[in-house]
Amino acid sequence: MKGSSPSLLLGVTGSIAAYKSLDLIRRFREEGMTVRVVATDNARQFLPFLSAEVFSDHKVETDLFSEGEGTGRIRHLALLDSADILLIAPASANFIARLSLGIADDLLSTMALSARIPILLAPAMEEAMYLHPATEEHRTRLAGRGVVEISPEEGALASGRTGQGRMASAERILAAVRQHLPSPAPSNIDSLKGRHVLVSSGPTYEPLDPVRFIGNRSSGLMGMALVRAALERGARVTLVTGPTALTAPREVEVLSVETAQAMKEALERLFPVCDVLVMAAAVSDYRPASALAKKRKKNGKGWSLDLQENPDILKGLAAMRRPGQCLVGFAAESSLDREKLLEKCRAKGVDLLVANDISNPLTGFGSSENEALLITPDGGCHPVSRRSKEALSRVIFERLPFPPFPAGSPSRLG
Repeated sequence: MKGSSPSLLLGVTGSIAAYKSLDLIRRFREEGMTVRVVATDNARQFLPFLSAEVFSDHKVETDLFSEGEGTGRIRHLALLDSADILLIAPASANFIARLSLGIADDLLSTMALSARIPILLAPAMEEAMYLHPATEEHRTRLAGRGVVEISPEEGALASGRTGQGRMASAERILAAVRQHLPSPAPSNIDSLKGRHVLVSSGPTYEPLDPVRFIGNRSSGLMGMALVRAALERGARVTLVTGPTALTAPREVEVLSVETAQAMKEALERLFPVCDVLVMAAAVSDYRPASALAKKRKKNGKGWSLDLQENPDILKGLAAMRRPGQCLVGFAAESSLDREKLLEKCRAKGVDLLVANDISNPLTGFGSSENEALLITPDGGCHPVSRRSKEALSRVIFERLPFPPFPAGSPSRLG
């Protein structure tokens, strides 16, 4: 990277989807990136410049002939010198055509023609424009030059019609940017090097009969984000996961389980040899006293269930911890009471409790984002504002209650 943090140039063109650029700026900043916005004249009709400047903490650039800040160089070269990637989102049909033809008559097109850094395009337009032979020809030509397209999605368009042309979701754009940034890992890249991190994730299912079960809404997204964040920091990672549709990175050892009892047994087997346990799984609190061997048929009557509590896996693991191990627990709550959370943190015996409010639809189960209170047993409380689950995972590992230390050294936790 050219600076201490990734630096991204965000090009905004004349598309009604330009309002989504504000959310992209916010998300990139939360990921620790420096963001500078470069807008075309047509973008003025759709992008609120003042909001973009507040979100990015930089002036929106539009002038091709202004000088670079103290460099004596023209603006497009000065901006490119400090950038790691150029993302154009939204990219209009008009801009895609001009870039394909090598037309450089404003700041953004001149930058794109001069760039020696990765260029990503997120098209946004009506379906007829996107699928028009001329646009397809321009897109194909740009792909041949190494420009990466983040293809648009099916959905409601500005015309009120439904079709392909809706700008890619923020999650897909973020993923593409991360993939093309050089050295995207955070500054404490080696903080877990040589360490074994054990992550639990996803729901557990408690069978009622061969086809029915008691479960919960956990998607496993938070757990998978934690896995990736641990890998970024050099850890060896083992994942114990309940039923989800997610695929772990290739270098992760994965154990798939279904019930709370199976998860308990797997974690008890693995816990003694790990250095950090992150208990992100949403373990079912209850299970049926007994499961039916055959499917229960409908008979016009109700079905009363006898439920028993499942064991508290995390509390049990904390009781068997050895010196030097670090435990992180999660608490999914309908409201966040700091005093009660502190009591839970101490009762569970963890070094860090991550509490999130599941009543918020923007950050609850299945959401790509989360916000949390990070509680420590000494009474510390660190609020983390809404951000991607990947960004929250990085904050969690940054706040592990011990400093980095080499594998095989004496415990710092005692």
